[in-house]
Amino acid sequence: MQKNMNKLTYILLSSAIVLASCSDWLDVKPKTNVEEEDLFKNEQGFKEALTGAYIEMSRNNLYGQNLTYGYIDFLAQRYSVVVGWDGIEDFSLPTWYEFEQNSDNTVRFTNTIWSESYNLIANLNNLLAKIETHGDAIITKGYRDLMKGEALGLRSFLYFDMLRMWGPIYKDNPTSPTIPYRTAFDRSNAKLLSAKDLADSIIVSLKAAEQLLENDGMDLTFPIYGETSKAEPFLRRRYKRMNKYAVKAELARVYMYIGDKTNAALYANEIVNAKKENGSKMFALITDNSTDHLGSTELIFSLSMDSEKFGDEMKENFQVSNGSNFYINGKSRINELFDTSVDGNNDMRVKEGAGFQFSVDAGYTLKYTQNNFSYALDNTMPLIRLPEMYYILAECTDDLAQSAKYISLVRGSRGVDDVEFTNRDEQLYNIEKEYRKEFYAEGQLWYFYKRHGYKTFQFCTLEKDLTEANYRFSIPDDEITLGNIN
Repeated sequence: MQKNMNKLTYILLSSAIVLASCSDWLDVKPKTNVEEEDLFKNEQGFKEALTGAYIEMSRNNLYGQNLTYGYIDFLAQRYSVVVGWDGIEDFSLPTWYEFEQNSDNTVRFTNTIWSESYNLIANLNNLLAKIETHGDAIITKGYRDLMKGEALGLRSFLYFDMLRMWGPIYKDNPTSPTIPYRTAFDRSNAKLLSAKDLADSIIVSLKAAEQLLENDGMDLTFPIYGETSKAEPFLRRRYKRMNKYAVKAELARVYMYIGDKTNAALYANEIVNAKKENGSKMFALITDNSTDHLGSTELIFSLSMDSEKFGDEMKENFQVSNGSNFYINGKSRINELFDTSVDGNNDMRVKEGAGFQFSVDAGYTLKYTQNNFSYALDNTMPLIRLPEMYYILAECTDDLAQSAKYISLVRGSRGVDDVEFTNRDEQLYNIEKEYRKEFYAEGQLWYFYKRHGYKTFQFCTLEKDLTEANYRFSIPDDEITLGNIN
């Protein structure tokens, strides 16, 4: 059960910022205070500090696994369960939806996500403080704003996911206390903000980032092997950084979460209609994923993963075998997940050799198999993609025919027929089905269920019993030091 507190002690895992150069991808170590002061004496040091934040985000306990295809997608019942995986006997147990404080099955994951998220937030707060006090060391025109905008955007991204995990079902309980919102690098106690106040604070921070990133060059090239980008290294591959459109997309997400459909649609439209200097679309739906499984032109925000282990790890995770954790055992379950009785087997999100690979009666996603398409996409973890913006637009409009058109635009690009519906229930069902199909192994489906307060969902072991308490993580016990507990 969720515990409400007046105050919370924030425990920093490290007292100094996490640093890394590109060559230090595998070995990111905290520096001493002296080394930290030396670091922020020049522009390169600021670049390394910001790179370190992205590296920390890519760790398995955060977006390298748990908050993408791992823990958060297990909660949405994405996979079959291998008994004994990582010491957990059964991912389908009802306790996975109850989030009891004394449940080892949840605490071991949620406590780690909490501590590592706040540690990274602390490091970002430190970086933002150093930009204010030592920012004159950033000498390249425009880079100070770029770095500050990225840092603000990353911090907001983390806070929003923490709000979605530890906060209430917003539409039902927006005044409920959630988590602390810290913008300074210190160890003082912090009060819990209400869900509304936290969401408002996130929006303010994202809008500040949006303004700072207005002149983002948005290099979105996908060079083939042997080619190099003409852009300065720090400005390359903006789809792997918190770029200006990633901030706008995150604003669309937050506004959708709080029920502000006007602003959610405004920002989603900005993404859908964004143009490059040559007049072509900034982001475009792909129509063939036979080689480009990830949908390169749809990437709004993604992460570069550890190139020395990501491929091997994904190969081990997504395979049909007793040693695999993330496959689906049973063709009937796959057919139900992707609604093949209605949409057929040509949907490229499930089609064999494109979306999925099948063996006998089981299957696994090919989404993370990116070999020989573009080296710029190797080892890429998607965090925000274009189809989500179309689904936000579909959910925000009161015109059911227009809503169906938004959904059908994505469906058409995937090789399946248009949809029609005549009422709100059918509208929501079709949007939910697309979230289920489109964001398989990306970690967005459970948030959709929670936002709408679903009483149950596909493959859920509890029937029509889910309440806010089932969707809400518990704050770690060792963080609670003062105040009354309600």
